[in-house]
Amino acid sequence: MKFSEFFATPGVRRLSVIVGIFAGTGVSMFADWHVGLLVGAIVTLLVSVVLPLIFYVKFLPYARMKKDLQQPFLFDEPVRFTVKHGTVGGFFILTEKSMIFLSLECATHTLELTRDKVKQVSTKEDMALDIYLSNTQFVRVFSAFREELVEVLRENGWNITE
Repeated sequence: MKFSEFFATPGVRRLSVIVGIFAGTGVSMFADWHVGLLVGAIVTLLVSVVLPLIFYVKFLPYARMKKDLQQPFLFDEPVRFTVKHGTVGGFFILTEKSMIFLSLECATHTLELTRDKVKQVSTKEDMALDIYLSNTQFVRVFSAFREELVEVLRENGWNITE
């Protein structure tokens, strides 16, 4: 993702304004309201630049790992998924031939599942998607974009069960 995408996100702008209002109100309690208004505006401007910069730097390692993967991506969104010791955050990338999980939180940063490794994909839970590798082994994916992911999987011929 580009820095401009993080900068233009409505959530970042809202958060910047809220932080600025709290900072301005806090300063207004101890100083003149003009000073509080000025401090609130300055804090809003600083947070609106610093916060997207923090997000951009956080996602740089993922961008570097994505450069090495086969393009084009059919689906590329941040998710949480299960590993041996719990859940980790990362990205779920879907290509025509495989599902790729990227995470910097575990020892192996990339997990690639091809069509022959995936037996079925189950959509029984609300926010979760279970990807079965065998009868006892599966990867559970938690995503706010679950419905879109299921549609893309169906369109591309993956075995989906309800």
